[in-house]
Amino acid sequence: MLPALAAAKLLTFLGVLLLVGGTFARRALTPARPSPAGLGVGLGLLILGAALEVGGTLADLGFLTPGDVLAYLTDTGPGRAALTRVMGAVLLLAAELSGWPVLLAALAAATLLWGEAGGGHGGTHGLLTRLLTALHAGAMAVWLGGVLALRTHPVPDPALARRFTPLALTCVGVLGLSGLWLTWTHAGPLLALPDSGYGRALLLKLALAALALLAAVAVRRAFARGQPVRPRLGLEAALLLGVLGVTAGLTTLPPPSHAGHVAAHPERR
Repeated sequence: MLPALAAAKLLTFLGVLLLVGGTFARRALTPARPSPAGLGVGLGLLILGAALEVGGTLADLGFLTPGDVLAYLTDTGPGRAALTRVMGAVLLLAAELSGWPVLLAALAAATLLWGEAGGGHGGTHGLLTRLLTALHAGAMAVWLGGVLALRTHPVPDPALARRFTPLALTCVGVLGLSGLWLTWTHAGPLLALPDSGYGRALLLKLALAALALLAAVAVRRAFARGQPVRPRLGLEAALLLGVLGVTAGLTTLPPPSHAGHVAAHPERR
C-alpha cells in the first residue's frame, strides 16, 4: 500500500507541476510552452494520482461500492481534498485554454493547491498549516515550471532568465519560510530530525533543495558569462524533480507530531 500511495502522490505532484507551473510559464515566460497537450497530460496525471490514492485507501479499508466512494469523497477530509484538487485542475486547464483573465486563472490554481494541501499531512494541523502547505506546493511548481520553460526553449534567452530571476527568488523565499514552519509542525526542532524516519527523509529533501539552489546560482552565472546553460538547467530541474520524489515518499511516513495530534483530535483519523 505504501509504495502505491507514494506513486499516486508523485503522479499528483507531477500533475500540479505541469498545470500550475505550465500555466505560469505560458503566461509569464514562454507563451507557446508548454503546449496545451502538455497541460492536458498534467490533468490526466493528477486525476490518475487522485484515483489511485482514493481507490487504494478504500480498497485497504474494504469499502469498494460506488456508495462508499461517494461517501468518502463528500464526508471525509481527504476525500473532499481530492475532489477539490480535481475540480481546481479542470478549472485551471479551462482558464488557460480559454484565455480567462489572470485573476480567474489564479483562483483556479488556488483551488487546486488548496485541495492538494488537504490530502496529506498538511490537512491535519489546522488552516494555517494547510495554507502554508498550499503556498509551498505552489512555489515549487512555479520554480520548477520556470526552469523547465527555460530548459525547453529553443534558444535559452538571458532576457527570459532575467525576467524569471525575481520570481524564482520569491519562490525560494516562500519555500524557505513555509518549509521551516512545516518542518517544526510535523517533525519538531531541526536537531531532532535524525531521530525519526520522517526526519531523515526530510533532511534528504532539504539537501536536494539546497543543491538545486546551488545549481540555480550556476545557471545565473552561466547566463551572465555567455556559457552553455542547458546542462545546468537540466541539473537544476533534475534536483527539483528529486525533491518532488522524496516529498511523495514523505507522505507515506508518519511525522513525529502525528501521534500526539491524532490523540488530541481523534475525529481526524
